[in-house]
Amino acid sequence: MMVAHSPHRCTFWWARHRHRRVVFPYYGCARDVRQQDLFVKLIDKGTAEDEIYRYLAGCKALYDSSTFPCVLPPTAIIGSPYKFAFAVMPMWGSRFCLSEFTTLREIFTFIRCTLAGLSFLHDHRIAHRDIHEVNMLVNWYCLDVEQDSCIERRQAHYRSPSALYALFDFDMALKLPPSTSLKDCRRPAAEGFIGQAEYWPDDVYQGERHYNPFAFDVACLGNLFLRYFVEAIPAMPLLAVLFSRMTTHVVDDRFTAAEALTFFRELEATLSPDVLDCSVTLEPGYDALNDTEVYWSRLPPEDAMKWQSQRPPALSWGDRILRWITNTRLGWKIVPIMRRTLCI
Repeated sequence: MMVAHSPHRCTFWWARHRHRRVVFPYYGCARDVRQQDLFVKLIDKGTAEDEIYRYLAGCKALYDSSTFPCVLPPTAIIGSPYKFAFAVMPMWGSRFCLSEFTTLREIFTFIRCTLAGLSFLHDHRIAHRDIHEVNMLVNWYCLDVEQDSCIERRQAHYRSPSALYALFDFDMALKLPPSTSLKDCRRPAAEGFIGQAEYWPDDVYQGERHYNPFAFDVACLGNLFLRYFVEAIPAMPLLAVLFSRMTTHVVDDRFTAAEALTFFRELEATLSPDVLDCSVTLEPGYDALNDTEVYWSRLPPEDAMKWQSQRPPALSWGDRILRWITNTRLGWKIVPIMRRTLCI
């Protein structure tokens, strides 16, 4: 099966070390008859991950360059007589560093691709549930990541019109029925504690009984944007609105992935090439994830006033007290039991 977008391979390393491979548990590397590099993952049969890969293998949009939705497509699912199978995917690169982006165009390419990928998954009712940069790939790779020449070529690829990013890895993901509402979906709150915690929102920190995994995904991606791209807000102030609507603690007011993508595309369409090519120096940090003032203060005063209604509201005193209680070991045990008993 052909892949919509062939990745770019740095050839500097390959000529000297073509017989060497880096293999991780449950992962491997291969080549097909067309000499295309492949990535192979071992998956357990009958799991949600197995179901999702088999479903994605039938999604024609993943293999069409005109509609590629920025989710890494399986090129084959290879069965076995045992309790596992092999998901085969095109080789893309995982060693990219968001803090290396130097222009608004590079940042916008990443935001567009990751929003498109998440929107595609949610449209097919797949909740990723492990949104993190380690589960994102770029369509360029070099097997000798320490070489200066590879780093320079990788950074050049960020600026290339052919640069693409894709979501992958569905071992924590969940596929729900097509009729499931993206806004009203409810799953047990305990499921909100799977995956990597770095970008978790506060949706399940008050002893909640349920949570919305689709809204949770959106907030995780928004928090990732806040960690890396706050310095881009002065160059494009509406990014503050996008970030706030993706991460607001009022879950019902949070963008869906499709709404965030539409908002972003409309924003991007208004920008000239000169604006997209303006320089940005990124200084990643976590402060903006916990304090909206950190990024809202980057807005010009008139914009901050105009878009005040889009800013996440302050926590109520009741929510603050509840979070203070659940921050204690005893409170964390008692509050969920009380909420389950009272159905609140």
